[in-house]
Amino acid sequence: MNKNEDGLDSTLDTRKLEHKMLLYYTQDGLWDICLGVCVLGWALALRYDFIAFIGVIVAVAVTLVPLLKSKLTYPRIGYARLRPDSGVRKWLAALVGMGVAVFLMVVSASTGVKDLFREYLPVLLGAMGASLIAVLGRAFNAGRFYWYGLLVFLAGVAHQWGGVDLWLAVAVSGAAMVGCGTGVLVRFLRDNPRLDEDVDA
Repeated sequence: MNKNEDGLDSTLDTRKLEHKMLLYYTQDGLWDICLGVCVLGWALALRYDFIAFIGVIVAVAVTLVPLLKSKLTYPRIGYARLRPDSGVRKWLAALVGMGVAVFLMVVSASTGVKDLFREYLPVLLGAMGASLIAVLGRAFNAGRFYWYGLLVFLAGVAHQWGGVDLWLAVAVSGAAMVGCGTGVLVRFLRDNPRLDEDVDA
């Protein structure tokens, strides 16, 4: 085998390893719970017409996840970092950009702008929210996030054509994410005892 083939095999193996390592960041369910809490915050913001509340909830949830990982996750499976060029940053940058777009749509709707989109705004918001979550799932190689995105889209559909209050439909989807994430977390804690406990045993 020549050097070029060796280099290609090495590159493919590295990419496969990085692909698997992405699961490292979501196997504890904490990001699922964080996402669900953010969606619940969105529901409360819709219920009480206080859009800024979304930013507060997201900031608190995203801040708490690394702290919880340091207490629950890293003592069980250790700590690892992907290379800066692993591709996650690009996907997260896209996620942030789409998040800004969703925020602008919400603000526009609440200030009377873009009347053209107002009739189908719930479905549009659901679709964009689903896209945000799908990008997050792609970034972290977490297939269940695609189902979360579908839940958010269906929340918009339920309101648009089912007559369900939008805040309630969004809240149900957020609660489902929190419930699923909690189940993943419980399984993770059960299957991964603390490393220091293994040493003591």
